[in-house]
Amino acid sequence: MYTLIEPERIFHFFDDVETVNEMLNLILLTNVEELKSLQQIYNSGDYDKTRKTCHKSKPTMLYLGASRMKNSLEKLERNIPEKFNLLYPVFLEELILLETEVKAFLKEVNSRAF
Repeated sequence: MYTLIEPERIFHFFDDVETVNEMLNLILLTNVEELKSLQQIYNSGDYDKTRKTCHKSKPTMLYLGASRMKNSLEKLERNIPEKFNLLYPVFLEELILLETEVKAFLKEVNSRAF
């Protein structure tokens, strides 16, 4: 059902529905939103901040079981500034899919909780 996230991994790190809700909503509000604005950070010329933003988001992808996204972040991180403009559009498409999957997973988990 999910192509980027692994529900089992999520529950491995976050034991119960309440914690899953809290942590995934936090990830959506912080990491995902920050990664969506990565192009703006890059365009400002702050390549170090761009690199750090990629780097600090990698553990989050492990919590979600999103190893493909973690690999994409590593690729972005290694190729700033040389290939960022080539790699980021593909990454952004994956990120939007990840966001959609996380929201669908939250909806599924909450519908089962009642």
